[in-house]
Formats: sequence, structure tokens, C-alpha cells
Amino acid sequence: VAGLVEHKRRNSALSNGGKSPMSVLWLAPQLILMGIAEAFNAVGQIEFYNKQFPEQMLTLAGSLFFVTLAGANYLSTALANITRKVTTRDGRTSWLTDDINLGKLDYYFYFIALIGVLNLFYFLICSHYYQYKSMSLHAEESIKVHTKEEAEAEADANTAPKK
Repeated sequence: VAGLVEHKRRNSALSNGGKSPMSVLWLAPQLILMGIAEAFNAVGQIEFYNKQFPEQMLTLAGSLFFVTLAGANYLSTALANITRKVTTRDGRTSWLTDDINLGKLDYYFYFIALIGVLNLFYFLICSHYYQYKSMSLHAEESIKVHTKEEAEAEADANTAPKK
């Protein structure tokens, strides 16, 4: 979506003397999609860590989310720098130049989309071979019920008069 909007914006800007008459609201679809995707990713990733990590490592599970977020930011910076270097070979203008109308930011967005598709296939392969922790949903519910019953029995035993 970002690539398509950028392509339209760039063509509009080049045909109107360098300034695009497009509204800023054209950015809304891609930003909404990214927000939804990030929300689902964050919740799913944290839930996965909390369910699949051993009990002793739950603190590490919580911090691992933020470590992966920081790593992704460093990776995106490296990707932008590599793209700048690769696309300026042979005297060409970089896709990520300072003048947005001279660059090819839409190509960069398409490239990121391609990486996302490859990442989806990698995820599907990894999730296919992943072995989940051996606790089922039914087992989790029975532990909660059992614990509740034990707590009630213990409370009754403590409040009963002693003989």
C-alpha cells in the first residue's frame, strides 16, 4: 500500500512542478494497516513467550519482546544504508535520496514488502516444525480449578474449630 501511494504521490509531484496536490490523508491506509499489524504482533509475541518459556524464564520472556524490537530498528537502519549504497552504484540516483521526488521510495517499499513475504514463508516453515510445550489448554484449566478447590479446602480447614 505504501509503495502504491508513494508511486501516485511522486507522479503527482513531478507533473505539478515538484509539489504534490495530494492530501496527507493518503497516508492513512498504510499507517492504519501498520498499526493493526503491530498490535497483533505485539500481543501474539508476548503471549507466545509467556506460554512457551519455562516458568523460571518468564522475566526473560517479557524483556525478549523489547530486545527483538530494538534489533528490528537496528536492522531497518542497516537495510536503509545498504539500499542507499547498492542503488547509487554506477552513478545512479539512490532510491532513498534527500529529494524525495528524485528518489524511488516506492521501489524501497516494494522491496520491504518482498522481504515481508519471504519472512511469512520462513515463519510458516518454522511454525510447522515447532514443538509446543506439552501443556494443553485442558491441563491449564484443570490446574486452575484444582488450585481453586485446594485453596477453598485449605481456607475451610483453617477456619474450622480445632478439637
